[in-house]
Amino acid sequence: MSKGRSFILLLMIFCLALLPQPAAAAKLTMNVGSVYGPDAPVHFGLEKFKELVEQRSKGDMEVQIHIGGAMGGEREVFEAMGSGGLEMGAMGSGDVSIFFPKWNVYEVPYALRDADHFWKFWNGPVGKEVNDMILKERGIMTVGIVYRGARWLTANKPIKTPADLKGIKLRLPEMKSWVDIWKSVGAIPVVVSFPEVYMALKTGVADAQENPLESIWSYKFYEPQKYLIGTRHIYAAAKYQISKKWFDTLKPDQQQLVLTAWKDATAYANKLAVEYDKKLVGDLQAKGMTVIEPDIAAFQKAVQPAMAELNKTLWVPGLYERVQAIK
Repeated sequence: MSKGRSFILLLMIFCLALLPQPAAAAKLTMNVGSVYGPDAPVHFGLEKFKELVEQRSKGDMEVQIHIGGAMGGEREVFEAMGSGGLEMGAMGSGDVSIFFPKWNVYEVPYALRDADHFWKFWNGPVGKEVNDMILKERGIMTVGIVYRGARWLTANKPIKTPADLKGIKLRLPEMKSWVDIWKSVGAIPVVVSFPEVYMALKTGVADAQENPLESIWSYKFYEPQKYLIGTRHIYAAAKYQISKKWFDTLKPDQQQLVLTAWKDATAYANKLAVEYDKKLVGDLQAKGMTVIEPDIAAFQKAVQPAMAELNKTLWVPGLYERVQAIK
Protein backbone atom coordinates (compact mmCIF):
# COMPACT_ATOMS: atom_id res chain seq x y z
CA MET A 1 0.00 0.00 0.00
CA SER A 2 1.36 3.43 -0.92
CA LYS A 3 2.19 6.00 1.71
CA GLY A 4 -0.58 8.23 0.37
CA ARG A 5 -3.26 5.57 0.68
CA SER A 6 -2.03 4.60 4.14
CA PHE A 7 -2.24 8.22 5.23
CA ILE A 8 -5.81 8.54 3.90
CA LEU A 9 -6.86 5.32 5.67
CA LEU A 10 -5.39 6.48 8.95
CA LEU A 11 -7.09 9.84 8.54
CA MET A 12 -10.45 8.14 7.95
CA ILE A 13 -10.02 5.98 11.06
CA PHE A 14 -9.08 9.07 13.07
CA CYS A 15 -12.16 10.97 11.83
CA LEU A 16 -14.46 8.05 12.59
CA ALA A 17 -13.09 7.92 16.10
CA LEU A 18 -14.06 11.57 16.56
CA LEU A 19 -17.69 10.93 15.58
CA PRO A 20 -20.20 10.72 18.47
CA GLN A 21 -20.58 7.12 19.55
CA PRO A 22 -24.00 5.66 20.33
CA ALA A 23 -24.61 5.65 24.08
CA ALA A 24 -24.67 2.29 25.79
CA ALA A 25 -28.16 1.25 26.79
CA ALA A 26 -28.84 2.22 30.39
CA LYS A 27 -29.18 -0.67 32.80
CA LEU A 28 -32.71 -1.02 34.16
CA THR A 29 -32.53 -0.90 37.97
CA MET A 30 -35.43 -2.08 40.11
CA ASN A 31 -35.75 -1.84 43.88
CA VAL A 32 -37.47 -4.24 46.27
CA GLY A 33 -38.47 -2.92 49.69
CA SER A 34 -38.64 -5.80 52.18
CA VAL A 35 -39.75 -5.91 55.80
CA TYR A 36 -38.02 -9.27 56.30
CA GLY A 37 -34.63 -10.13 57.74
CA PRO A 38 -31.67 -11.82 56.03
CA ASP A 39 -32.37 -15.29 57.47
CA ALA A 40 -35.99 -15.63 56.33
CA PRO A 41 -36.99 -17.90 53.42
CA VAL A 42 -38.84 -14.88 52.03
CA HIS A 43 -35.50 -13.11 51.77
CA PHE A 44 -33.83 -16.12 50.16
CA GLY A 45 -36.58 -15.90 47.55
CA LEU A 46 -35.64 -12.25 46.96
CA GLU A 47 -32.03 -13.24 46.43
CA LYS A 48 -33.14 -15.92 43.96
CA PHE A 49 -35.26 -13.35 42.11
CA LYS A 50 -32.26 -11.02 41.85
CA GLU A 51 -30.07 -13.84 40.58
CA LEU A 52 -32.61 -14.94 37.95
CA VAL A 53 -33.39 -11.44 36.66
CA GLU A 54 -29.75 -10.41 36.30
CA GLN A 55 -28.78 -13.73 34.76
CA ARG A 56 -31.69 -13.97 32.31
CA SER A 57 -31.40 -10.33 31.24
CA LYS A 58 -27.68 -10.85 30.62
CA GLY A 59 -26.92 -7.96 32.94
CA ASP A 60 -29.33 -5.48 31.33
CA MET A 61 -31.52 -5.50 34.45
CA GLU A 62 -30.37 -5.03 38.04
CA VAL A 63 -32.23 -5.75 41.29
CA GLN A 64 -31.47 -3.92 44.52
CA ILE A 65 -32.93 -5.46 47.69
CA HIS A 66 -33.52 -3.27 50.76
CA ILE A 67 -34.08 -5.58 53.73
CA GLY A 68 -35.26 -5.38 57.32
CA GLY A 69 -37.57 -2.40 56.89
CA ALA A 70 -34.84 -0.16 55.45
CA MET A 71 -37.51 1.45 53.26
CA GLY A 72 -40.08 1.53 56.05
CA GLY A 73 -42.69 -0.83 57.43
CA GLU A 74 -45.59 -2.37 55.55
CA ARG A 75 -47.52 0.89 55.33
CA GLU A 76 -44.59 2.76 53.77
CA VAL A 77 -43.67 -0.02 51.34
CA PHE A 78 -47.27 -0.44 50.18
CA GLU A 79 -47.85 3.28 49.71
CA ALA A 80 -44.58 3.66 47.80
CA MET A 81 -45.55 0.88 45.39
CA GLY A 82 -48.99 2.40 44.90
CA SER A 83 -47.51 5.75 43.92
CA GLY A 84 -44.93 4.16 41.61
CA GLY A 85 -42.08 5.46 43.77
CA LEU A 86 -41.02 1.89 44.61
CA GLU A 87 -40.97 -0.81 41.99
CA MET A 88 -41.55 -3.91 44.13
CA GLY A 89 -42.02 -5.06 47.70
CA ALA A 90 -42.00 -8.05 50.01
CA MET A 91 -44.44 -7.70 52.87
CA GLY A 92 -47.03 -9.51 54.96
CA SER A 93 -50.75 -8.94 55.37
CA GLY A 94 -50.48 -5.19 55.91
CA ASP A 95 -51.69 -4.51 52.38
CA VAL A 96 -55.15 -5.64 53.41
CA SER A 97 -55.21 -5.29 57.19
CA ILE A 98 -54.02 -1.66 57.18
CA PHE A 99 -55.69 -0.36 54.02
CA PHE A 100 -58.70 -2.64 53.55
CA PRO A 101 -59.52 -4.04 57.02
CA LYS A 102 -63.00 -5.11 55.96
CA TRP A 103 -61.35 -7.74 53.73
CA ASN A 104 -59.04 -9.13 56.38
CA VAL A 105 -61.09 -12.18 57.36
CA TYR A 106 -58.40 -14.79 56.66
CA GLU A 107 -55.34 -13.64 58.60
CA VAL A 108 -57.00 -13.29 61.99
CA PRO A 109 -56.78 -15.72 64.93
CA TYR A 110 -58.02 -19.20 64.10
CA ALA A 111 -59.62 -18.27 60.77
CA LEU A 112 -57.40 -20.71 58.84
CA ARG A 113 -57.20 -24.22 60.29
CA ASP A 114 -53.82 -25.36 59.01
CA ALA A 115 -51.34 -25.18 56.10
CA ASP A 116 -53.68 -27.08 53.79
CA HIS A 117 -56.47 -24.56 54.42
CA PHE A 118 -53.94 -21.77 53.85
CA TRP A 119 -53.04 -22.99 50.36
CA LYS A 120 -56.61 -23.78 49.36
CA PHE A 121 -57.51 -20.22 50.28
CA TRP A 122 -54.67 -18.50 48.41
CA ASN A 123 -54.82 -20.77 45.36
CA GLY A 124 -58.60 -20.60 45.17
CA PRO A 125 -61.21 -18.03 44.09
CA VAL A 126 -61.44 -16.22 47.45
CA GLY A 127 -57.70 -15.51 47.63
CA LYS A 128 -57.75 -14.37 44.00
CA GLU A 129 -60.64 -12.04 44.78
CA VAL A 130 -58.61 -10.41 47.57
CA ASN A 131 -55.58 -9.87 45.33
CA ASP A 132 -57.72 -8.61 42.44
CA MET A 133 -59.26 -6.06 44.82
CA ILE A 134 -55.79 -4.78 45.80
CA LEU A 135 -54.83 -4.37 42.14
CA LYS A 136 -58.04 -2.56 41.31
CA GLU A 137 -57.99 -0.24 44.33
CA ARG A 138 -54.28 0.53 44.65
CA GLY A 139 -52.60 -0.61 41.43
CA ILE A 140 -50.43 -3.23 43.13
CA MET A 141 -49.96 -6.66 41.60
CA THR A 142 -49.48 -9.68 43.85
CA VAL A 143 -47.13 -12.03 42.01
CA GLY A 144 -46.15 -14.51 44.71
CA ILE A 145 -47.44 -15.95 48.00
CA VAL A 146 -44.89 -17.42 50.41
CA TYR A 147 -45.97 -19.61 53.34
CA ARG A 148 -44.48 -18.30 56.57
CA GLY A 149 -45.91 -20.91 58.91
CA ALA A 150 -48.05 -20.48 62.01
CA ARG A 151 -47.71 -17.45 64.26
CA TRP A 152 -46.60 -18.11 67.85
CA LEU A 153 -46.60 -15.92 70.92
CA THR A 154 -43.40 -15.09 72.78
CA ALA A 155 -43.36 -13.61 76.28
CA ASN A 156 -41.38 -13.27 79.48
CA LYS A 157 -43.93 -15.23 81.51
CA PRO A 158 -45.55 -18.58 80.71
CA ILE A 159 -48.88 -18.24 78.91
CA LYS A 160 -51.00 -21.39 78.83
CA THR A 161 -54.55 -20.04 78.73
CA PRO A 162 -56.22 -16.77 77.68
CA ALA A 163 -56.42 -15.80 81.36
CA ASP A 164 -52.61 -15.62 81.46
CA LEU A 165 -52.74 -12.74 78.96
CA LYS A 166 -54.53 -10.42 81.35
CA GLY A 167 -52.50 -7.22 81.69
CA ILE A 168 -49.78 -8.34 79.25
CA LYS A 169 -48.58 -5.57 76.92
CA LEU A 170 -48.74 -7.40 73.60
CA ARG A 171 -47.00 -5.85 70.60
CA LEU A 172 -49.23 -5.94 67.54
CA PRO A 173 -48.96 -4.48 64.05
CA GLU A 174 -51.27 -1.74 62.85
CA MET A 175 -54.31 -3.99 62.36
CA LYS A 176 -57.67 -3.08 63.86
CA SER A 177 -59.04 -6.62 63.86
CA TRP A 178 -55.99 -8.02 65.68
CA VAL A 179 -56.09 -5.23 68.25
CA ASP A 180 -59.79 -5.82 68.91
CA ILE A 181 -59.43 -9.59 69.19
CA TRP A 182 -56.44 -9.65 71.54
CA LYS A 183 -57.89 -6.86 73.66
CA SER A 184 -61.06 -8.92 74.07
CA VAL A 185 -59.10 -11.75 75.73
CA GLY A 186 -57.39 -9.49 78.25
CA ALA A 187 -54.15 -8.39 76.58
CA ILE A 188 -53.13 -4.73 76.37
CA PRO A 189 -52.33 -4.14 72.67
CA VAL A 190 -49.28 -2.00 71.90
CA VAL A 191 -49.02 -1.03 68.23
CA VAL A 192 -45.38 -0.96 67.14
CA SER A 193 -43.93 -0.96 63.60
CA PHE A 194 -42.18 -4.25 62.84
CA PRO A 195 -38.63 -2.86 62.54
CA GLU A 196 -38.99 -1.50 66.10
CA VAL A 197 -40.27 -4.69 67.78
CA TYR A 198 -36.91 -5.87 69.14
CA MET A 199 -36.27 -2.62 71.01
CA ALA A 200 -39.86 -2.50 72.25
CA LEU A 201 -39.31 -5.92 73.86
CA LYS A 202 -35.85 -4.99 75.10
CA THR A 203 -36.99 -1.79 76.78
CA GLY A 204 -40.28 -3.09 78.18
CA VAL A 205 -42.54 -1.07 75.90
CA ALA A 206 -44.04 -4.51 75.16
CA ASP A 207 -44.01 -7.66 77.30
CA ALA A 208 -44.86 -10.06 74.50
CA GLN A 209 -45.26 -10.29 70.74
CA GLU A 210 -46.49 -12.75 68.11
CA ASN A 211 -44.94 -13.75 64.79
CA PRO A 212 -44.03 -16.76 62.65
CA LEU A 213 -41.03 -18.73 63.87
CA GLU A 214 -38.83 -17.42 61.06
CA SER A 215 -39.32 -13.83 62.25
CA ILE A 216 -38.71 -14.78 65.88
CA TRP A 217 -35.46 -16.41 64.75
CA SER A 218 -34.36 -13.90 62.14
CA TYR A 219 -34.89 -10.86 64.36
CA LYS A 220 -33.48 -12.57 67.49
CA PHE A 221 -36.59 -12.09 69.59
CA TYR A 222 -35.21 -15.00 71.65
CA GLU A 223 -32.78 -12.53 73.22
CA PRO A 224 -35.34 -10.36 75.04
CA GLN A 225 -37.99 -13.12 75.35
CA LYS A 226 -37.94 -16.32 77.42
CA TYR A 227 -41.05 -18.31 76.45
CA LEU A 228 -42.14 -19.62 73.04
CA ILE A 229 -45.86 -20.35 73.13
CA GLY A 230 -47.40 -22.54 70.42
CA THR A 231 -50.74 -20.78 69.99
CA ARG A 232 -50.51 -21.27 66.20
CA HIS A 233 -53.28 -18.72 65.95
CA ILE A 234 -52.65 -17.54 62.39
CA TYR A 235 -51.16 -19.19 59.30
CA ALA A 236 -49.23 -16.32 57.81
CA ALA A 237 -48.44 -15.30 54.25
CA ALA A 238 -45.75 -13.10 52.77
CA LYS A 239 -46.37 -11.45 49.43
CA TYR A 240 -44.15 -10.46 46.56
CA GLN A 241 -45.77 -7.46 44.91
CA ILE A 242 -45.19 -5.11 41.97
CA SER A 243 -46.22 -1.52 41.32
CA LYS A 244 -48.51 -1.67 38.27
CA LYS A 245 -47.61 1.93 37.44
CA TRP A 246 -43.94 0.93 37.15
CA PHE A 247 -44.65 -2.44 35.52
CA ASP A 248 -46.54 -0.75 32.68
CA THR A 249 -43.39 1.19 31.74
CA LEU A 250 -41.56 -2.05 30.88
CA LYS A 251 -41.34 -3.61 27.44
CA PRO A 252 -43.36 -6.83 27.01
CA ASP A 253 -40.26 -9.04 27.07
CA GLN A 254 -39.07 -7.34 30.26
CA GLN A 255 -42.48 -7.83 31.87
CA GLN A 256 -42.43 -11.52 31.04
CA LEU A 257 -38.91 -11.92 32.38
CA VAL A 258 -39.87 -10.27 35.69
CA LEU A 259 -43.06 -12.32 36.10
CA THR A 260 -41.32 -15.60 35.32
CA ALA A 261 -38.49 -14.80 37.72
CA TRP A 262 -41.01 -14.07 40.49
CA LYS A 263 -42.80 -17.35 39.83
CA ASP A 264 -39.57 -19.32 40.07
CA ALA A 265 -38.33 -17.39 43.10
CA THR A 266 -41.65 -17.94 44.90
CA ALA A 267 -41.45 -21.70 44.37
CA TYR A 268 -37.88 -21.66 45.69
CA ALA A 269 -38.86 -19.67 48.80
CA ASN A 270 -41.79 -21.95 49.58
CA LYS A 271 -39.66 -25.08 49.39
CA LEU A 272 -37.26 -23.54 51.89
CA ALA A 273 -40.06 -22.25 54.12
CA VAL A 274 -41.55 -25.68 54.78
CA GLU A 275 -38.17 -27.19 55.65
CA TYR A 276 -37.16 -24.17 57.73
CA ASP A 277 -40.34 -24.08 59.80
CA LYS A 278 -39.83 -27.68 60.92
CA LYS A 279 -36.41 -27.06 62.44
CA LEU A 280 -36.87 -23.66 64.07
CA VAL A 281 -38.51 -24.81 67.30
CA GLY A 282 -35.37 -26.79 68.13
CA ASP A 283 -33.15 -23.91 67.09
CA LEU A 284 -35.02 -21.50 69.35
CA GLN A 285 -34.85 -23.94 72.25
CA ALA A 286 -31.10 -24.11 71.71
CA LYS A 287 -31.02 -20.33 72.12
CA GLY A 288 -32.59 -20.67 75.55
CA MET A 289 -36.32 -20.39 74.88
CA THR A 290 -38.75 -22.59 76.81
CA VAL A 291 -41.51 -24.06 74.65
CA ILE A 292 -45.05 -24.07 76.02
CA GLU A 293 -47.96 -25.89 74.37
CA PRO A 294 -51.01 -23.89 75.47
CA ASP A 295 -54.68 -24.83 75.57
CA ILE A 296 -55.45 -23.98 71.95
CA ALA A 297 -59.13 -24.93 72.31
CA ALA A 298 -59.44 -22.34 75.09
CA PHE A 299 -57.90 -19.65 72.87
CA GLN A 300 -60.17 -20.60 69.97
CA LYS A 301 -63.20 -20.27 72.22
CA ALA A 302 -62.02 -17.03 73.80
CA VAL A 303 -61.69 -15.14 70.50
CA GLN A 304 -65.10 -16.14 69.13
CA PRO A 305 -67.15 -13.22 70.58
CA ALA A 306 -64.73 -10.65 69.10
CA MET A 307 -64.65 -12.51 65.77
CA ALA A 308 -68.46 -12.56 65.65
CA GLU A 309 -68.59 -8.83 66.36
CA LEU A 310 -66.06 -8.04 63.61
CA ASN A 311 -67.97 -10.24 61.20
CA LYS A 312 -71.11 -8.26 61.98
CA THR A 313 -69.65 -4.75 61.99
CA LEU A 314 -66.43 -4.67 59.94
CA TRP A 315 -65.89 -7.45 57.43
CA VAL A 316 -67.33 -7.77 53.92
CA PRO A 317 -70.65 -9.61 54.39
CA GLY A 318 -70.35 -13.33 53.77
CA LEU A 319 -66.59 -13.30 53.19
CA TYR A 320 -65.65 -14.90 56.51
CA GLU A 321 -68.19 -17.66 55.92
CA ARG A 322 -66.71 -18.31 52.47
CA VAL A 323 -63.24 -18.69 53.99
CA GLN A 324 -64.55 -21.06 56.65
CA ALA A 325 -66.39 -23.12 54.01
CA ILE A 326 -63.16 -23.96 52.13
CA LYS A 327 -62.48 -27.68 52.53
